[in-house]
Amino acid sequence: MGFGNVMSTSKTIKNIDTEKKIYVLIVEDDLLIQKIHKVIMTKFGTEVQLAANGKEAVDLFLSGTSFDLILTDLEMPIMDGIEATKQLRSMGVTSMIVGVTSRNQDSEIQAFMKSGLNACYVKPLNAEKVTAVLNELKNN
Repeated sequence: MGFGNVMSTSKTIKNIDTEKKIYVLIVEDDLLIQKIHKVIMTKFGTEVQLAANGKEAVDLFLSGTSFDLILTDLEMPIMDGIEATKQLRSMGVTSMIVGVTSRNQDSEIQAFMKSGLNACYVKPLNAEKVTAVLNELKNN
């Protein structure tokens, strides 16, 4: 689930700021985690939108909105991350989808990955994890 060597944070921030804007959807029901992840992603120069559950994320794509990167929680009310990821992939969404979960049990992470994720990390995100994700996104 890793992305190989991670470049230094300051170098990555500089590279991301000078390239095309990256649009990120954070799908998370916990308001504190939403805020933490939004602050981190904004520091990397991305444009962030929030959704409180998987249904809101699916509805955004159904309305024609698109994102380069989707960061989604596993456990949420209304529609969880597994179901949302499956629906987005079945709709033809090719955005990078990264699971972000408080669960660290291999079986749960594998089930989440099988839904169509590109990667999965344990909460909360930090600069090293975000750097890895953005470098992967940039290289695809």
